[in-house]
Amino acid sequence: MSRTFLRHSRVQRLGFLSWIPTLNTPQCRRFTQRPRLGDSTPIYYPRPISYAFDPATLESQSSSTSPAFSFLRPPNLAQDAEYQHAISLNPQNLKVPWPTSLPCALQSKYWREAEAATKDLLQTLFPPNNNPKGEKYITAVTEGAVSYAIHLFPLCDLARIKLFSRTLVLAFLHDDAVDAGNLNNDVVLIPTEKSSKPSHKAFNVISEEVLAANPVNGAILIEDILSWGSTSRNHQQGPTRFSSLNEYIAHGLEDFGATLTLRCVEFSIADSRSSSLTDVQSIGYLKSLCAKHLLLTNDLYSYAKEVASGDTGLNAVQVVQDLMGGSDSSAKMMVRIMLRDLERQMDEEYTRLITTGSTNITETQLKHARAMIIAVAGNMFFSATCDRYARAVEGSKLV
Repeated sequence: MSRTFLRHSRVQRLGFLSWIPTLNTPQCRRFTQRPRLGDSTPIYYPRPISYAFDPATLESQSSSTSPAFSFLRPPNLAQDAEYQHAISLNPQNLKVPWPTSLPCALQSKYWREAEAATKDLLQTLFPPNNNPKGEKYITAVTEGAVSYAIHLFPLCDLARIKLFSRTLVLAFLHDDAVDAGNLNNDVVLIPTEKSSKPSHKAFNVISEEVLAANPVNGAILIEDILSWGSTSRNHQQGPTRFSSLNEYIAHGLEDFGATLTLRCVEFSIADSRSSSLTDVQSIGYLKSLCAKHLLLTNDLYSYAKEVASGDTGLNAVQVVQDLMGGSDSSAKMMVRIMLRDLERQMDEEYTRLITTGSTNITETQLKHARAMIIAVAGNMFFSATCDRYARAVEGSKLV
């Protein structure tokens, strides 16, 4: 069965964005945006969250005091134009457990606009007088698409973050249709080839917007969207048992859609006037580390929800438990250790890139490297606050 970077099927597992309608509107702390007194510059507050949890905290683990990822420390972000479209999040201040060496996460300051753009697309696809999905489903799609976009791609300008939120809606709706076996619903499906039909309404809208934003890099992104769409259709049947964790990761990265996620990171910082950023040989190793971190984070934080749903057929926690025996708590701690080790390797590799002149790395490639690390941090924050994950974890609701 398909296991995508968006949502996993009922037989295998629910991924990080499973679209079961929210039954109740959660209570949460509210933030507002208002100008400073005597100043027209607005103060940007984080998007409200209702849940936060940590699925596997090591008893001996404390907050990192090492200088890992020094560029991602809030004092270093404040004065850099590279981060002008983002706000830094202090997870501890927001009551979000943060068992990671990543100093903080970033969030797009344009989350309200991203919400509006997402709702606009969904209303176009499902008019109020002809909405077979129901309002609760639409609300769930909006919540997931916006939260994922603003945390993984926070360096975007306003136009680009709106585009990403809408693009993720296409991906989520496609994944739902494939999971349900509804392969005739062209309105929400990604076509199997470039020559889409007029009935591929969602894809046609998004592909036109992506190409308008950046014709060169947009064409590459659309190729990856088509490739992932095809993979999600073809992976309806696949292995659920693996002889090693590395074997699982190799399979899981493709099914998870890591390539598409990191292509979106690349597109999020691409200059609309420049050619493609696909020459990433110098940062290829860092990219592979980030992809693994994205996958394992998704697996760790979604595991409780998948257990509750009976869908743990394809998950690193389950694979580790099958290979090593023991409890799922031990397996979750092993995955957490792997994540911390990946972070160590990521920091070491980034440090090597900025200190070794022989790599001939450009400032554009370094910016790309930082954007991938920021996406990893954003994925951690997203996963720790995702309603669909947290609802299965006792005590995760914020008060």
